[in-house]
Amino acid sequence: MAEVDGAIREFLMVAFKKQTYLNILYLLFSFPLGTAYFIFLVTGLSFGFGLLLIWVGIPILILIFLAWWEIASFERQMAIWLLGTEIVPMNTQSVSDSSILQRFMRRVKSPVTWKALVFLLVKFPLGIFSLVLMTLLLCLTIAMLFTPVLYVLGLSEVSSLLEAIIVSIAGIFTGFLSLHVLNVLAGLSGAFAKRMLSSSENR
Repeated sequence: MAEVDGAIREFLMVAFKKQTYLNILYLLFSFPLGTAYFIFLVTGLSFGFGLLLIWVGIPILILIFLAWWEIASFERQMAIWLLGTEIVPMNTQSVSDSSILQRFMRRVKSPVTWKALVFLLVKFPLGIFSLVLMTLLLCLTIAMLFTPVLYVLGLSEVSSLLEAIIVSIAGIFTGFLSLHVLNVLAGLSGAFAKRMLSSSENR
């Protein structure tokens, strides 16, 4: 019985945890940021490679290369701040006594540089999925909660007020369940960020 009470308490407490809303905030940011990253990277890389024949593409590609490292560093910090994910630095080697060229070549050779590029590109479809899922869960929960009102207005397909009330009560359960689903999605996003945005040397 105590285990059942604990499970029920844990199920309900999701709505009162700060981390739940930080997770939702991270997921909300995923769509606009993912869209911006995708447009910037695809456009920049296309221009860079397209202009290689006249050498103009080289500085463009270098700038894009440096930019996606900084963007990935920001994404790493955001996952740490909002999701509470522990992610080791993207570069674990000392660079204080290295030249600019040595640091640049180190980044070119680092696997995390290319994993970060994949992460930033994949964040676009993941952002779309997160937005669609959140919208569906929110609309479903609201529709169920306000079923009695919709029934009175003649806008619901339920056959009685009692049935409408039952659906509304079920909407409360759906709301709590939706928060758990979003927490799981945020946890998977954090694990993905940890996998793609950290140096493999200290993992």
